[in-house]
Amino acid sequence: MILTQRGVYFILICVVIIGSGCKLCVVSSYSVKDAENIHTALLSSYNKHVLPEEPITVQAEYNLLTINSLEMKTQTLTTSGWFTVVWNDSRLAWTKSSYGNIEHIYASQNKLWHPELIVENSVTGLTNLGQDDIQLRIQYDGEVRWEPPAILSTSCDMDVTFFPYDIQTCEVELVSWGFPSTAVNLSFLNTHVNLNNYRTNGEWDLLSTDQHQSEIIEDDLTYSELLFSLHVQRLPGYYLMSVIFPVIITAVLTSVTFMLPVESGEKVGYILTVLLALAVLLTLFSDSLPTTSKHTSVLVIFLTVTLGLASFVIVLTVLIIRLYHKPDSDAMPRWVNGFANKCRRLICKTATVELSDDKVSRKVNTKQGGKSAWSDKDTVRPFEDHRNTNKDLAEFFDKFCFFVFTILYLIVVLGFTMTLGTS
Repeated sequence: MILTQRGVYFILICVVIIGSGCKLCVVSSYSVKDAENIHTALLSSYNKHVLPEEPITVQAEYNLLTINSLEMKTQTLTTSGWFTVVWNDSRLAWTKSSYGNIEHIYASQNKLWHPELIVENSVTGLTNLGQDDIQLRIQYDGEVRWEPPAILSTSCDMDVTFFPYDIQTCEVELVSWGFPSTAVNLSFLNTHVNLNNYRTNGEWDLLSTDQHQSEIIEDDLTYSELLFSLHVQRLPGYYLMSVIFPVIITAVLTSVTFMLPVESGEKVGYILTVLLALAVLLTLFSDSLPTTSKHTSVLVIFLTVTLGLASFVIVLTVLIIRLYHKPDSDAMPRWVNGFANKCRRLICKTATVELSDDKVSRKVNTKQGGKSAWSDKDTVRPFEDHRNTNKDLAEFFDKFCFFVFTILYLIVVLGFTMTLGTS
């Protein structure tokens, strides 16, 4: 039978399809027997105490799942994630075609050599990463992939100067334990921390990550170290409502003391209450700050200054009350009366006082029909020589201190908010 050209093409296409199908079947086949043979061939004489080569390059990557917490008091960062550690062990390589084209197998951690790694800045103890029952993935070309999970609590040097608008940089320090860099050399698997599975934190915003290599020198031996850095910024909303606003409002209330009349008998009690409130806020906030003198919070400075001003207000309030109840026979010095009269003249915008024999005519801002409000028949003592009673002076100093301390507190509050705003 003579085949036509179309028939030849059809037969060739069938052969190609059948061959490809057989090839796919071979690739996708998996045999327990073949896997057992690989384990037997590779691990029967395998010595896990011997390095695959020297020096061996171990690549590592940190996969961050979430930031659990960042405690100011203890300066501790708690994170959840895992490390991906990769190296090559030529003793664990095999030929795929000899074992049913199996590309990878798994073996427990305690059966293979693996680098001894610790997190150097851990605050919960310096223990090796991983557990004996963790499975390592072995590739047919000898590549070993180890992924130990880790909930890490690491130390973090925090700078709370601009709390709650502070930005912190915390590091996870991965070190080769026991093997110097001449035996085990650590390097990065990727150029950045893996954030593919990262979940956001309600208090901290992860701004960026970076990583760099370092070394630890001990007894003339150099150990390889990898540093994974996390740059986080505090979300200030909660602290604005629960810390900043109450502190500012309490500070402003201090100057209101001078608006209370002396007859009420509540001036000292009121300012003492404000002082105690400021002291409680300072104590509560200081208890949550790190016990270190390296960084001082602007908020602590603001609370301390406000507390000092409130203490000074107490002294002034006591003196004003004492002056109010002082008998008029015990008059104040002339310069005190002169100071009070000058301040009143500035406030009332009084122009001049002219003397003519026994009569005094006063030129003031208020006019009636184009004439002075004072007639030539009026006789008064000059304003500069007016002797105020002690009660008058006490009321004057109440108003004067209210004005001065209101301006002073506004300056302090504006300086505090501007300092935080420029952070």
